[in-house]
Amino acid sequence: MKYLFFIHLFLSQFTIGQNNDLTAEQILDSSIAFCGKLTHGTRSELTFGTLMPDKSTATIDEKRIEGEKYTQCILSMSHISQTTFFNGKTLTRINGDSILEIKQLKNIDEIRLKTYSNLQVGYKMLDYEIERKDDIKFKHFDCYVLRTTSKNGYSTLNYFDKTNYRLLMVVYPNGNKSLMIEYEFKNNILINSHIVNISANSEESQTIKLAKYKTDRTFSDLWFKCPYIEKVVIPETIKTGTFKSTNGPDAKFIRTSSAQNYSDDTGNKILTRYLKWMNSDSMGLISEEDIKNNNTSPESNILVRIISWDSKGYVCQWMTGKYSDTQDYKLIK
Repeated sequence: MKYLFFIHLFLSQFTIGQNNDLTAEQILDSSIAFCGKLTHGTRSELTFGTLMPDKSTATIDEKRIEGEKYTQCILSMSHISQTTFFNGKTLTRINGDSILEIKQLKNIDEIRLKTYSNLQVGYKMLDYEIERKDDIKFKHFDCYVLRTTSKNGYSTLNYFDKTNYRLLMVVYPNGNKSLMIEYEFKNNILINSHIVNISANSEESQTIKLAKYKTDRTFSDLWFKCPYIEKVVIPETIKTGTFKSTNGPDAKFIRTSSAQNYSDDTGNKILTRYLKWMNSDSMGLISEEDIKNNNTSPESNILVRIISWDSKGYVCQWMTGKYSDTQDYKLIK
């Protein structure tokens, strides 16, 4: 595969010192100029398809308010789902039924960086200390190397292609690596469209490929609010009721304990999906028609995970077969 060849090129390297007078700041600024910069406060969303080390698949959705807030949701049919909430101050991670409020400053700095669409911009805006290290030459890549360190001590090594200043690889404090294999420009902003994450302690790798990218999409602030305090539990006001989508495909349905009955604007029923709660925050859906037709394709089963909620509605992530998305709903009283 193409990315395996790319990884191989990083296995052999040698140090060549610093062969010009560029400062660390000049290298970083040149990389920012190449990759572009979103306006502070811009809302963006990325969805990735993911191949896990065990060859199962997952979907990753990232939402951010540029420079302010960040949420990452990971949904899988095979693994425990996970959500990371960062509202600009508090960092909370939901891992299955576990709730973890993270207070270590280095960990918060790591996630605060992700409020920026590109790490280089984050290093600049968050006033990281930037140190130029010796250049590294791989078999087919000649790289500038910068060590970046936050005020709380979170530090990474960053490898930039000398031909265009693109960030090719990041090495994290634990030794794990992210290799940026391919990229695209969306609205003049560089988006890494193919990433391989490599574990420091094994030969396992995770492959991530871009499925969707949107900027200025309207989505609820609930995405940045962790609704749980002591226990992961969905209230009955969300488990049952009448709901209408506020973004994405138009949908209105009445949810009971066993089904979702969809209707059009005149109130006529158009679809029934039977449901079963799989765990504390996720349900499985299958349509009445698919049951009648004995449809067993992957697309016939929909996994929906409630990410956040309040008294007015909820937001969720879903996947079915090779398709996935997110949706916001309001409660109709």
